[in-house]
Amino acid sequence: MFEPGFDQAAGLRTRRPGSPVVMPVASPAQPARAYELLCQLSLQLAAAGRHPVVLDGSAAESLQRRSGPDGSHLGLLHLLQDPSIANLERPTGGGEWLVLPAARGLERLQETARAGGSRPALTRLLAPFGDGAALLLLAPAATLATLFRDLEARVLVPVLGLAQSSIDAYGALKLLRSQGLAPVLAPLPDEGAPDVLHKVLDTVTDCARRHLDYDAEVWPAAAWGTRVQECALGRPRDLRVTPGTPDASAPVFRGWQPGGVAGTQWS
Repeated sequence: MFEPGFDQAAGLRTRRPGSPVVMPVASPAQPARAYELLCQLSLQLAAAGRHPVVLDGSAAESLQRRSGPDGSHLGLLHLLQDPSIANLERPTGGGEWLVLPAARGLERLQETARAGGSRPALTRLLAPFGDGAALLLLAPAATLATLFRDLEARVLVPVLGLAQSSIDAYGALKLLRSQGLAPVLAPLPDEGAPDVLHKVLDTVTDCARRHLDYDAEVWPAAAWGTRVQECALGRPRDLRVTPGTPDASAPVFRGWQPGGVAGTQWS
């Protein structure tokens, strides 16, 4: 289940990314425990030439916007309030990748999703970011369910080598599944307690099969970057159409589009 050879989309890493995409990540009860997953995933995406951007839904933006040269002073709320902000990909002041607080911005996007559905919320979320940006959106499962419920989105659910993690992971999986999303399990390798991690993962997958009739996918750590490139959400096509093009039934694009610029990384 943790085999490192799980790499079915190596060809994607040779393609240059197009418009920005987002991968939702369900935060556990203690969000800081998911940061190692975000770091490893960002490193994999950066190595593949992408621009990782972490949107931390556990951190609230300052209500007063500060000035700064590299984008690190911004939060998601500020991006939504200022339509002149565009093409964000990475810090310009020498940093490696952007980490932005996002709690208040996510509240605004949930209002958009409740009023008009997930597609306009997704479009608003992606609008400030440039080609090649790969957004990793860490937020509670309930928030992600509200934002993406119309899109059948994949959502990464971290699984940690702690007994409590089985409750967190299964609870997130159950909630997301009940709203029509497709949660996938992402076990975070723990050299100190590999047996515990395997036991937790077995418990969660078994409960999902028996109680939810759901055979949850498991993405091993070595394949996170590849699988995110396959399954991340891009701009909804129906909100970019012009007369004579397909109508609003067009699906949300998943994965990377050709064209665009190569990327970098963060710390």
